Amino acid sequence: MLQREYEEFKIRVNGLVAKAVKIPDEGWVMQDGTPWPGNNTRDHPGMIQVFLGHSGGLDSDGNELPRLVYVSREKRPGFQHHKKAGAMNSLVRVSAVLTNGPYMLNLDCDHYINNSKALREAMCFMMDPNLGKTVCYVQFPQRFDGIDRNDRYANRNTVFFDINLRGLDGIQGPVYVGTGCVFNRTALYGYEPPIKPKHKKLGFLNSCCGGSRKKTSKSQKTSDKKKSSKHGDPTVPVFNLEDIEEGVEGSGFDDEKSLLMSQMTLEKRFGQSAVFVASTLMENGGVPHSATPEILLKEAIHVISCGYEDKSDWGAE
Repeated sequence: MLQREYEEFKIRVNGLVAKAVKIPDEGWVMQDGTPWPGNNTRDHPGMIQVFLGHSGGLDSDGNELPRLVYVSREKRPGFQHHKKAGAMNSLVRVSAVLTNGPYMLNLDCDHYINNSKALREAMCFMMDPNLGKTVCYVQFPQRFDGIDRNDRYANRNTVFFDINLRGLDGIQGPVYVGTGCVFNRTALYGYEPPIKPKHKKLGFLNSCCGGSRKKTSKSQKTSDKKKSSKHGDPTVPVFNLEDIEEGVEGSGFDDEKSLLMSQMTLEKRFGQSAVFVASTLMENGGVPHSATPEILLKEAIHVISCGYEDKSDWGAE
């Protein structure tokens, strides 16, 4: 009896899959009967469908469910969409406007997680009180089971996984392999982790006699701060998390002109979206309380448009 019911259920599920794979001759239609705007995969507007929004929903135990939003960026024949890289850029922007969670998970369209504890393991690194702010991403490189160990062409990638990645693990970190990765959002923006102050070791005379109490001048402190902010590649603009915590207005701007220059720099880097630019300065995530869902949706459509990246650093940095 149970076996028969299972077989019937299996037939129904497979039938739904086959029906979904086959595209109707007239194209897909929405519930109200209007044609779906994305029937032409290479020429369609930006689309967002909110399944679970700010009001959210509850599971069987009464716990709030996470937000669920479908996003499809705008594509036009005259614009280069840059495939997966462009999709990631759009995902970074639209998620910042709608939810602005501090962490992001990237998976290929045909990949899934077979270990429910994987994300919790990633959070152990991301939320570490001592090292969390220095972690860019935690990834789970894909490896395949059941492959013939003697078949050199079976894509086992022994050298890549067992030698290259582990060798790079001690030199800042291994390369991003393209899927199965949890990112720190601020790292994707190009912000660098906070710089820890260097504590000088006291010598014998200093420890016994107390050493000198020479005060550091204000100009010297400013000079040291500028030097420390350039510890990375000098060709790449550097933004420290210490400045993000204080916000644009609290970063040492003395007049309106300096503040305007800072805003122009942020717009040049992140694009012409005040909501998105503001979200990049919120280290702990979240969206402005004053923003309504309607405003956020309108802004989300804007940041996934084809021309949004023009005259910005998207795709260049």
